[in-house]
Amino acid sequence: MGTGPLTGVKVLDFTQFESGTVCTETLAWLGAEVWKVERPVLGELGRHSVEKPDKDTVGFLIMNMNKESITCNLKSPEGIKLIKRLVEKVDVMVENMGPGSMDRLGLSYEECKKINPKIIYASIKGFALDGPYADYPAFDPIATHTGGLVAATGLPDMPIKAGVSVADSGSGITCAMGIIAALYQRNTQGIGQRVDVAMQDFIIGLSRSGWEPYYDTGKPPVRVGNGMPLEPVAPSNTYPCKPFGINDYVHIYCSRHPGSKQFDNLCKVMGREDLLADERFKTPRSRYVYREELDAIISEWTSKHTKQEAMDILAKQDIPAGALLDVGDITNDPQYLERGMIVEVEHKDYGKLKLPGFAPRLSENHIEYRVSPDLGSGNKKVYQDVLGLTDKEIDELKNAKAI
Repeated sequence: MGTGPLTGVKVLDFTQFESGTVCTETLAWLGAEVWKVERPVLGELGRHSVEKPDKDTVGFLIMNMNKESITCNLKSPEGIKLIKRLVEKVDVMVENMGPGSMDRLGLSYEECKKINPKIIYASIKGFALDGPYADYPAFDPIATHTGGLVAATGLPDMPIKAGVSVADSGSGITCAMGIIAALYQRNTQGIGQRVDVAMQDFIIGLSRSGWEPYYDTGKPPVRVGNGMPLEPVAPSNTYPCKPFGINDYVHIYCSRHPGSKQFDNLCKVMGREDLLADERFKTPRSRYVYREELDAIISEWTSKHTKQEAMDILAKQDIPAGALLDVGDITNDPQYLERGMIVEVEHKDYGKLKLPGFAPRLSENHIEYRVSPDLGSGNKKVYQDVLGLTDKEIDELKNAKAI
């Protein structure tokens, strides 16, 4: 147990907040040994909040499982020397600091490559390093706005950003994929390399389906709310369910493809087979023209059921339907815990927490989930066991405020 496809791979982690930490957590869940470099005393910026300055945030716990924490003052000469010794020992470096930060520290790819020619050096930035926005600051909503996602999301007169950090987590997972590919190439061709992921570029790639309507119509796709963006068809909407709370909805979409029986099945389930003889509802496109009338009929039926009931009834009749599940629904549904998508960890301040686990399933990746590390808890293991520092040398580094 506790082994995976990246067992034996050592990662030096200079990440914070979400995109980078998700990348290195992904590598850790695949078996890599991840050494997270943090500031002495304070740690990563995402560890603490104004409301709870003496506790790690739950956000930090979610993003930093299965890692070791080492402290190092990167602004001290002794600290940089220490890090450069570790660069010799690792396979991978990952950073998502602000543009130019690693260069100013003397830890650029070029400098690290001199120390370790086969290193895989990965960077996640808001914008591409070779583009005109390279020096612009960016967070998740900046990437989703500039990458095409928000232009396609929301109502016709109201663009709305995604409610989850698509650019952050998505870029992190994509970067992990690039790192794994680079490790494979190193094993087969004997070369190290740099891996760069720009959050804007990731979102552009994620928005790729928008190019079909763009070339079909000569215009960017319009925002259609809960409708189907590729083509104006119906039904495709999110419908209210009892007891009519803030998230009591079910989404229903019937295929636009010829030969599909999904709309027929929906009419039968609702007890409205008369709709099949109604000229207004003959095709997916005609149903779109009369979507308001059709949505009212569907809403009348969904309002008699809870969202989970509606999903179960419809899906069992081959009608695509999805209950609007929120974080609470997923956390408290035992199926996710039983199959490992939600995992339970114990934390000294919070007790037992149920947190999202690793989505991909590999038959030979046996994850032993560990809670995020206390600040500096890996110092002895890394500095003494890996670099061979003595107790005296450790004390000297502490006195010099290097760790």
